[in-house]
Order: sequence, then structure tokens, then C-alpha cells
Amino acid sequence: MLFKSLGEKVYIKQPEWKELEFVEWLWADKDTMMDVGGTIEFEESRRIGWYQRMVQPTDGTNFYCFIYTYEDIPIGEVSFHRFDHEKHLAELNIKIAYKYRRNGYAKEAIHLLLDYFFNEFGGEVMADRVAIHNTAGQQLLINYGFNLIKDSNQDIVLFRLRKEDFIKIMN
Repeated sequence: MLFKSLGEKVYIKQPEWKELEFVEWLWADKDTMMDVGGTIEFEESRRIGWYQRMVQPTDGTNFYCFIYTYEDIPIGEVSFHRFDHEKHLAELNIKIAYKYRRNGYAKEAIHLLLDYFFNEFGGEVMADRVAIHNTAGQQLLINYGFNLIKDSNQDIVLFRLRKEDFIKIMN
């Protein structure tokens, strides 16, 4: 059974194999991808390994979902990557298709993913590295409650949210 979690505006769900065309479209959309390093080709040859690592059965360090409106329209993706079993830390990923931005979808999708990560998966710390020019992405994380840790280098800033801070946000 694939994971699904419901919010007020959107729900997140692990995609079925037949839905992967959306990943191809999302990653190829220049407007969507300009703030996160540019477009990515999702070749047919990568799909089987990617799906097994990220969705089903997963490798135990990655977790991936689509973000849907309640009209069942996929509008983005939310996931975590590279879970460190010793530090209980993972890295956040969120992408909302450009034409669906600024509707509160990203914040809600992050909340749904973090609820799973902290309360079911066993995570303790979620981190995100954001490009210095991606001010909208940085503001989203700050508004959610992530803490700016440091400017890792000239191009990237690091944000972090601990489980105890997430619990405070929930209350």
C-alpha cells in the first residue's frame, strides 16, 4: 500500500509507476526548476532504479510523494533523501509547479511530510540546502519554522528543523 496523507488544501501520496510522466514533466519545466539548479532529464533508463529507491520498496533512506489538489491534479513533489540512521537526519526536497505557487500548497505539503518523518519514520532532524538566490524557498522554510544554520558557502544556505521544534509548531 502506498503512503497517503491528507491536508486541508492538498494531499500527498506516493506515486504509482504509471504516474511517473508527471516527474518527467515537472523536472523538465524551466520555470519550476530555475530556482533549484535547472531542468533534469528523467530518462526511461533511470526510472526503475529511481522508483525502487525512492518509492517502492525504497532503500530505507529516501521517501517520495506527489502533491495533489483535491481535484486530483498533481502539482508538485515533496520528499526526503539520504536519511542518516545514526544522526536520524534527512534532507528535504519540495517542488511546486510554477503555475501553482503562492497558494499555501508548499507549506502544507511540508507539514504533511514532516509529520510522517518525525512521528512515524523516526526522524529527529530535517535539513535543507537552499541556493542563495532562491529567496522564496528560504522564506518558505523560515515561515514554516526552520532555522538558518549557516551560509555553507557562497551559493548555498543551510536550514534545519528539529523534532522538538516541529512539536512546538504543531501545538
